[in-house]
Parts: sequence; C-alpha cells; structure tokens
Amino acid sequence: VHSIVVHFRKYFIMPTTLYHDDYSNKTAYVIESDAVRYTWAGYYLYAIASSIIGDTTILIASIKYKAFKLHRVIIVVIQHMAFCDLIVSATYVLPKMVSIISDKWVLGNFLCYLYSYAQFYSNLTSMFLICAMTTSKLLLLKYPL
Repeated sequence: VHSIVVHFRKYFIMPTTLYHDDYSNKTAYVIESDAVRYTWAGYYLYAIASSIIGDTTILIASIKYKAFKLHRVIIVVIQHMAFCDLIVSATYVLPKMVSIISDKWVLGNFLCYLYSYAQFYSNLTSMFLICAMTTSKLLLLKYPL
C-alpha cells in the first residue's frame, strides 16, 4: 500500500506542485540559457497577442456584425472555441510566460493549481468542441434543412 501512495504522489501530485520556489526553469522546462528563455518568452507573447487579436475579432464579427453566413450551431461552436482559446491564453500561456521570464514560479499556490487544472480542462473542452463541430457538420450534410 505504501508503494502505491508513493507512486501516486510521484506521478499525480508532483506536476501540480512543480512550480513552487524550490524549482527553477532549468528543472521545470529544461531551459538552461537566457537566450532560450527569452526566445520562449517571445513565442508565448506572440501566442497571447495573436490569440487576443484573432479570438476577439471572431467574437465581435460573429456576435455584433453577424459576419458569418453559416448554420447557427456551427457559429455557436466557433464562438465557444474562440472563448475557450481566450481562457487558455489567460490561464495557461500567460502564467507560463511570466514564470519563464522570472525564471521561477512567482504566482503563488492558488494559480499553480489553477494553471494545472485549467490546462487539463481547457484541452478537454477544446477537444469536445471540435468533436461537436465535426458532428454537427456531418448531421447537416446528412440531413440538410
């Protein structure tokens, strides 16, 4: 029983506590030089900026201007995917960029746990939304209006 508890702690609890003060970017992300660290920070900054610009454009165009001439179900799924992408940018990419720039986790224990849970649930939600959009396309092709 003890070995099961140790195995559980090693593989399931450790990833959420990986970003405490004891660990640096070398331990968490295998980043050893400042050049690699700043390259990754620039990449994450680009990902956040493109997500904010692209997803807000999709949301504004589809909600305010009714710019898409698609079936209503497809439009709703696209809106949900854009919103989910904004959530991923705010709860996963932004904290990761901050921790890479500061060379350690500085956002506290609550955001550490929120970071790991948001990563899991946002990936799951994105996968389900893609499946819903594909299924709705199939149903619209098979049973047209």
